[in-house]
Amino acid sequence: MKALKATTSTWVILALVLCTVQNGDTAPSATGGKPKVILVSMDGFRHDYLQLAENTPNFDRMLREGVTMPWIRNTFTTLTFPCHFTMVTGLYEESHGIISNNMYNEEMDNRYFRMSTTDDEWWTGHETIWTSAQKAGLKAGVYFWVGSASEIQGTRPEKWFRYDGSVPFEDRVDTLVKWMSEDDFDLGLLYFNEPDHTGHLHGPKGNETLHEVERMDGILGRLLDKLNQTDLLDKVNLIVTSDHGMAEVDSDKKTIDLRDYVNDTLIRKVVQQGAIAHLIPQEGKTQELVDALKDVEHMRVFVKEDMPERFHYKNHRRIQPVVLVADEGWGISQNATYRRLNIPRFLGDHGYDNILNSMRPIFAARGPAFKQNAIVESIDTVDIYPLICHILNIDPAPNNGSLERAAALLRVPPKPHDHPSSPTRCISDFSTKPDACSSTLAILFVISSLMKWNAVY
Repeated sequence: MKALKATTSTWVILALVLCTVQNGDTAPSATGGKPKVILVSMDGFRHDYLQLAENTPNFDRMLREGVTMPWIRNTFTTLTFPCHFTMVTGLYEESHGIISNNMYNEEMDNRYFRMSTTDDEWWTGHETIWTSAQKAGLKAGVYFWVGSASEIQGTRPEKWFRYDGSVPFEDRVDTLVKWMSEDDFDLGLLYFNEPDHTGHLHGPKGNETLHEVERMDGILGRLLDKLNQTDLLDKVNLIVTSDHGMAEVDSDKKTIDLRDYVNDTLIRKVVQQGAIAHLIPQEGKTQELVDALKDVEHMRVFVKEDMPERFHYKNHRRIQPVVLVADEGWGISQNATYRRLNIPRFLGDHGYDNILNSMRPIFAARGPAFKQNAIVESIDTVDIYPLICHILNIDPAPNNGSLERAAALLRVPPKPHDHPSSPTRCISDFSTKPDACSSTLAILFVISSLMKWNAVY
């Protein structure tokens, strides 16, 4: 019976090893190696651009080899900065605080936020996907993304660049693939400002815009080819999506001029203009301002506290007391005459209600974790963060996303445990592994019996 004698620590170690073996419900890898993820955003890529453009062979290939959906449900407001920060935090805009492309906060030394602002104080410490990855010991690189040039929770991505729109798209692709191949990065993010820029100038159905969509298809093709050349194509989980769509507008003809209805006796400051406007009333004039604007055609007027619940857009100090939301195709201006004389005419715009068909972005994914040649129901932009966490096998920060909603994308879906409105947890926790835990309990029972037997003999 001496063969049965072993220390308690030996049995505990054995139990932990067996539990680890049992705990195998993770995102699959084609090679058995560690998972890799690339997240690509093509700004302003409307969900139906692939139907409107004539020649998109690389997107067609990606859809055959991967999974897509009719569109991804983005957040309100449908502006570049808020939507991009939602993708990488899994938070609604009222939760992460980047509530617009332009913001104002009297409590801060630098009160104004513009799209060029990188001051750390504006990025309120909410964890991004690259922060989560690096906290877990993974390597992350970001080639342009909202927030990546700022220090968040005391860190920046291991590789990052301050935004420079003049950098050729091809160079961005080549550099990111080098990070993933030669530097063995686990996570890469890549941003392109097209077809958004062209869509603003020529409208979503303009020939120039659709040609730009075809050019972006070529950029996707370059990315796929480079991944193939570096033997990463079937090892990387690639997600291609966008922040918002694009609506047909005419900024010279469909602009609401606030001067026609109110003046400085009611408005102290206009912070954001366009499809949405943020107004700061003069002290004690909020209701008077609302009353003066509530019957203006082609826009809706909200007191901050009365914003629709589905917007998730009322519970942050940077959201101003009065919010105006233009009807699709219209814009709001503090001075329409000045705008016409000094700002180029727009035929496309965004920022409108996220329920509108024109505001919906594209989503496609391929790789070892994803289904092939599949079309699934639409998920939400807030789901991207917990989805990537699951694929990388890392714990997410509290977020508004749902891994359960995103499960249909995956070849091996996680066990259902999330609630769409609750902070998501990755399935690496023992508490979410009933099969593994059951097996572990059985192992511990056997060990306990053996230890008792050992004690007797």
